Amino acid sequence: MNRKWLVGGVAAFLALAAVLSLVVGGVIGRSIVPSPAETQPPAAETSEPPRSVRFKDTLTDVSIEYPGTWVRRMPEDQAVRVVAGSPDGAAAVSVSVRKSDLETVTPGTLAIVRPLTDDLLREDDRIGTLPEPEAVISDGLPGYRYTYTYRDDDGGQGAHIHYFLFKADRLIQIVLQAVPATKLAELQPTFDEVAGSFRKGAG
Repeated sequence: MNRKWLVGGVAAFLALAAVLSLVVGGVIGRSIVPSPAETQPPAAETSEPPRSVRFKDTLTDVSIEYPGTWVRRMPEDQAVRVVAGSPDGAAAVSVSVRKSDLETVTPGTLAIVRPLTDDLLREDDRIGTLPEPEAVISDGLPGYRYTYTYRDDDGGQGAHIHYFLFKADRLIQIVLQAVPATKLAELQPTFDEVAGSFRKGAG
């Protein structure tokens, strides 16, 4: 019989960390979209693209907006609900939703899962120094936001702004990517808009 892991239990925490380390790794420490050469440009249109596009996922009940010029791609992992990026490959966003078997995390109990989110990121040696995360509330959901750099497959360096959000028994991850990492400051206003558009309901 399945049971929820108690947030405060040591044995439960270790078991949960082991499970999530297997299912979360797909979006940690590597590019979330292919290189610009592999990206398919949007079809030619006679009118200007919309300023933004809102992706709504009724299966997991989340939604997010990204710039209308970005190209949406087919995710390789079914837990990844949307991947979209700029045609030049400099900016991208990925949203994934997975079951966590955690009891509901609140702002008051958020600190208990901090070691878990830290460890999930530390498992990938392509990530640079892991900074202190910032506790956030996104559309009412508590979580952490990490900003870090990573080495890509070509030896270059990219940057991620990585959100871990907790919604009942689900772990939601929003990853915003800048390539190269030096573009992060330039892309920060756009990334702030994308992250700020997240909604825990798709309605």
